[in-house]
Amino acid sequence: MKILTTPLSRTILFFFLFFGISRPFYGQIKSLNGENINPAGIDNFLKIQMDSLKIPGLSIAVIQDGKIVFSRALGLKNIEKKDSVDFNTLFEAASMTKPVFAYTVIKLSQKHIIDLDTPLYKYYPYEDIDQDDRYRLITARMVLSHTSGFPNWRGGGGSELTINFDPGTKYSYSGEGYEYLGLVIKHLTGKKLQDIIRDEVFAPLNIQNAYFIENDYLKEHMATGHTDNKVGNRSIMMREHMAYGLHIEAKEYAKFIIALKHESDLQEGIFKTMSLPQIEVEPKKTMGLGIFIEDTPFGIKYSHGGNNGNQFNSNFEFYKDHGIGYVYFMNCNKGPQFTKKFDEFLANAK
Repeated sequence: MKILTTPLSRTILFFFLFFGISRPFYGQIKSLNGENINPAGIDNFLKIQMDSLKIPGLSIAVIQDGKIVFSRALGLKNIEKKDSVDFNTLFEAASMTKPVFAYTVIKLSQKHIIDLDTPLYKYYPYEDIDQDDRYRLITARMVLSHTSGFPNWRGGGGSELTINFDPGTKYSYSGEGYEYLGLVIKHLTGKKLQDIIRDEVFAPLNIQNAYFIENDYLKEHMATGHTDNKVGNRSIMMREHMAYGLHIEAKEYAKFIIALKHESDLQEGIFKTMSLPQIEVEPKKTMGLGIFIEDTPFGIKYSHGGNNGNQFNSNFEFYKDHGIGYVYFMNCNKGPQFTKKFDEFLANAK
């Protein structure tokens, strides 16, 4: 039997293949200018951006007033194997691991397991940097606000870790600091870092299928990275990395953002500590503890992005005054372009 197609039938077929069953919609969405957003408009925006930027796969969720009001799982896990992204597909969160770890550390500080302003060497001496006495000044607060003096990463080939300025005096983004603080927390608790974060964050917030180290579920469902439309790697770690090692998808990470938004309305809480400005990053943008704080035309925006080897990009933002936010993960290096476009869309969409 020959199947005849028309422009309308091809359009219906495309939407079925592109969006499939991965299309839950939960509620009304409002743009930052107060206009209602048609979900079909977001779908069309996502299609255009994925086509024009050549984004292989995307996991995205939009939050409004403490609820997920829109989510999608789109595209391909691997452009060569043609396996589709779905709501089980896990992406590398990259540096969006850092806010989750910061939340954990602050929660542990409230339990008096660690003090944010006690030098870390008193808990756990660090042989990688003990040649520089200034490391004895570094505290958890400095690590979480990127004022430790460490570089982002030491050089390759067994290069020594260095301190580039007196700790606490400047801002300089550093994954090395988070890795050191992870060792401190592991030492203080006597537990695996994944177990600590599960107990302190994932379990209380009902976050499912979020992993740091290799397991069967992760191996089955993880997306493959891409750079400029070329297939890259799947990096599954054998130990936890607090600077970049989380694997998750957008709906589950959105639960963490919802918790931050809820706490932003409380007088006391973890987010109050996270969101206190620590140091200026650039005009109108400061660093809190594990989160960026920016003064925008729509009020204060809290955010953090991620980039793992230009093969996985991610970002989250939420505007406290408007109650709107979003999170996305993609398996390619087009995050900065997509973030700019999606921010513009949320600001002005109708």
